[in-house]
Amino acid sequence: MSSITRAADGRLLVEAGSGDAAPLEADAVVLAVGATSAAKLTEASPALAALEATRPFAQLRGITCVAVRLYLAPAAVPNRGLRGGTHTSSRLPAAVARAMADSPVLVVGPGVGDLPELLETGFCVYDLERLHDEHAEGELAVLEVDFYRADTIAAMEDDEAVAALALRAAAAALGVAPSVLPASLIIDKAVVRARNAVSHFAVGSAALSPGVVLGDGVYACGDWIDRSGHASWSTEKAVVTGRQAALALGRDMGLRVVANVLPAPEETEQLQALRKVAGGVRMATSSDELPPPAPWAALRWLPSLLSPARAGAARSPSRGVD
Repeated sequence: MSSITRAADGRLLVEAGSGDAAPLEADAVVLAVGATSAAKLTEASPALAALEATRPFAQLRGITCVAVRLYLAPAAVPNRGLRGGTHTSSRLPAAVARAMADSPVLVVGPGVGDLPELLETGFCVYDLERLHDEHAEGELAVLEVDFYRADTIAAMEDDEAVAALALRAAAAALGVAPSVLPASLIIDKAVVRARNAVSHFAVGSAALSPGVVLGDGVYACGDWIDRSGHASWSTEKAVVTGRQAALALGRDMGLRVVANVLPAPEETEQLQALRKVAGGVRMATSSDELPPPAPWAALRWLPSLLSPARAGAARSPSRGVD
């Protein structure tokens, strides 16, 4: 899809971007794309650019992700009795399986193992045998390492080098010797580089999140879409907002759509109190020192407000405070 225009009768014309192919006529369109893709598509689409809800899209940002899927020679004896996944056995090396005994997923921050490529790069490690039926029924061990903020790794042109780095990173994160995951174990691999394509979760990001209804037959879903009052960003939201978009489209077009969506939970009392404190401080503070609107971001900001130097400035007549 390269652009969306609107015909004289109000229908949407979706350009496929494949040469001379005729545009697809549609009564409605659901944008099931990432935040940066939505921004680029809006820039090229008069039908989207005309909508009020798409105006903040130019501010949406992405980070680079490199996904590395490694098919490894299996351990001689499968590791059994593992927890946390759909399946309870794995053919990864025994030391790796023990390190991941409680979960087939490991979330890792940056700076692991003193590897220069990971200075600002976090990653996730997945034992796909325990998560996917197709791999559980296969004959190889399957390990995936997904790197985020991975511009340096994406610039590496040699897939062999990227795969070797993924094994070193996984070993460091799991606390096993690099010799447990040598490159010689690799039977096959797949390396995907997604530059500036993954939603950038940062302070202020939630304020840019639109609802699932963008207007005039255009809907959206994804981890960057507002889940009707639940502003956090997560993979779960991509599923939930997809269902919400389907429900909204069905309602607007008179279609019966069955999609159960649980309401977002209420904020905790602590978070509600912090939000009130942050709002009060924003009202009482000059515009150049406003804390971020998110309460958890304001929590990090408040200590600097309470420092002696800033407290003295707050009492200065030039600030208009007695």
